[in-house]
Amino acid sequence: MATNVVETYLWARMPELSPLRRVREVVSVAAQLPMYLGAERRDRGVFLRSIYRRYAGADLAELERYVDERLAPLILDRMSPAAIRRIREHRDAGHTTILMTGVIRPLTRPFEGLFDTIVAAELATDADGRCTGFLSGPPMVGESRSAWLRHYAQLHDMDLGRSFGYADSHVDLPMLEAVGNPVAVSPDIGLMRAAKSKGWSIVEWPEISPVPRWRMP
Repeated sequence: MATNVVETYLWARMPELSPLRRVREVVSVAAQLPMYLGAERRDRGVFLRSIYRRYAGADLAELERYVDERLAPLILDRMSPAAIRRIREHRDAGHTTILMTGVIRPLTRPFEGLFDTIVAAELATDADGRCTGFLSGPPMVGESRSAWLRHYAQLHDMDLGRSFGYADSHVDLPMLEAVGNPVAVSPDIGLMRAAKSKGWSIVEWPEISPVPRWRMP
């Protein structure tokens, strides 16, 4: 997808804020970008938790409604057409399709018709349904993806040796190594090197979006 968790946070959070708070929030996020980038280099789980703390006070039900009514088309516009075609090919072949992502669950709602199972970051809420700024469980990154996949396959009697896995980052190497048909998608340098050395499939799926990145829904 042609997007990132900081951008999608701004899409999702801005509508609930007053005009003045929107300006303050954008300035605050921009000021902390160096810190976020440093956290991502050290530990993507720490990076995701730091971003998701900014959802503190957000109404989860209202966020889901906004995604359904306004954000869904924008999110789908960011999806590579080649990726959507490949997912549909797997579904047509009778394969179980699984999306594992570090983004928050409300932002995956537009993909519910494409995947049988979606594993995403779950925002914890208080008794009033407002986000606490914490997750109800650890984000699905790195080794945790391969561990989850192996457990899921065991529970559902699935053969990972005949399964396919797609990823674009070197942090997903453990997950790709868990399946028999790993595919590096528009990979970063680390994943590109690993894929070439292991003889994995490498594909380039261009991210085509008619909507400018700066546009807010």
